[in-house]
Amino acid sequence: MNRATWFSVHSWLGVKLAIMLCFIVLTGTLAVISNELDWLANPAKRVTPSSVEGMNWQAVYATAQQEVPINTLRSIQAPLHPWYSAEVIYLDGDEQRHRLFFHPTTGGYLGDGRWQNWQRFFRMLHRHLMLPLTLGITVVSLFAVVMLAMLVSSLCIYKSWWSHFFRKPRWQHRKTRWVDLHRLVGVWSLWFLLIISVTGCWYLAERWGATATSPERLTANSEKALTQSIMPDSELLALILAQAHEKFPALSITRVNFPQKSGDVVEIQGQADAILVRQRANFATFDPATGQPIQHQDGRDLSVHNRISEAADPLHFGQWGGMLSKVLYFVFGLFLTGLTVTGTYMYGMRVARISRHETKPRRRIWRRALAHMKALGWVSAIGVCASIFYGVFIFSV
Repeated sequence: MNRATWFSVHSWLGVKLAIMLCFIVLTGTLAVISNELDWLANPAKRVTPSSVEGMNWQAVYATAQQEVPINTLRSIQAPLHPWYSAEVIYLDGDEQRHRLFFHPTTGGYLGDGRWQNWQRFFRMLHRHLMLPLTLGITVVSLFAVVMLAMLVSSLCIYKSWWSHFFRKPRWQHRKTRWVDLHRLVGVWSLWFLLIISVTGCWYLAERWGATATSPERLTANSEKALTQSIMPDSELLALILAQAHEKFPALSITRVNFPQKSGDVVEIQGQADAILVRQRANFATFDPATGQPIQHQDGRDLSVHNRISEAADPLHFGQWGGMLSKVLYFVFGLFLTGLTVTGTYMYGMRVARISRHETKPRRRIWRRALAHMKALGWVSAIGVCASIFYGVFIFSV
C-alpha cells in the first residue's frame, strides 16, 4: 500500500473508533495506579515505612483469627510497597469476599475494606467493559489489534520517523502545532504502544484457544486433609514457611493461599530468579494437616509457552519495575490517551476547513469530527456510558 492508503487506514481507525479506544486506554491508565487510589481512599491500607521490619506472616495470621473465624480465611498478601499494609481475604456468611488490613510486622489490625474497590472497578472496566468475560475480553483485545494496526500505519505514513524525537513543534499555526505535537508524542510512545498492543493481542489469542497448559497441581496426601478442609494452626504455618525457605531458598514470599475444600493444600507464592513472571509462577505447596511438602515450581522451569503467558501481565500492567515502572506506564498511558484525542481533533481540522476569521473554530472542528464517526461513534458512546453506569451500580450495592 502507498502512503495515502496507510493514512486512510490510520485516520479511519483513529476517528471511527476514537471514543471506545480513548476509554479503553484511559481506564487502563487508571488501572495502573488503582492500588494507589485505594491506598489514598482507605486509611487502613497505610502504614509508616519506618515502623515496618519485614513481613511477619504468623503475627498477621494469628491476629486475623481474632477478627474472623479461621475457616473463612482465604489468603494473606504481603504489602506491595513499604508504605502498604498486609492484606487478608476472607469470606463472610454469604460467601462474599472481604478484605482485612494488618500491620505487616506487628500484625496489628488496622481496618477492613470492601472486595469491590477501585482496583477491581478499573480492572473490570478496562479488561472486559463490565460485559460477560469472554465477550468483554474479546472486544477489548480486538482494540489491541486496532492499536497495532495504527502503530504500523503511523510508521508507514511518517517517513524517517526517528528524526522526530527531538524536533521542536511549530507553534505559529493551529494545524502545524497539533500535527507536530501528535508526531512528537507518538514517536516517544512507540515502545509503549508496541508492548500494550502485542500483549493485548496475546490476551485475545489466549481467550480463544492459545492458553498455556499449566503443570498439574498435586493435592494434599494426608487422610485428614483429603476428607475435609483443614486450616493449619499458627505453629504449623511457621513450620510450612520455614520449609518453603529451605526447599526454595530463592523464593521471596508475597502470598499465602489457604485451603478452600478437602484435598486443597497451603500454597506459598512469590518471586524468585525467573524474570517477568506472575507470583503464581513460583510456588511451594504443603499438606495443611501435617505440613509435609507436596510440590514446588520454579518459574525458570516453565515451558516457553508458559513463560510467554506469564510475562504478559507484568509487561501489560507495568509491574516489572515496581513503583518506577508503574509511574512510567501511567505517564505514557496519558500520552496514548492524548494521542486519541489529538488525532480526532486533527481530523476535524482537516474536514472542517476552518478559515482564519472563524469565531468559534473548536466547536465546529469537534462537531465535524464526531459527525464522521457516524454509527460506530454512537455505538461506542452508548457502550462507554453503559459500562460506566453498570459498573457504578454493581460497585455501589
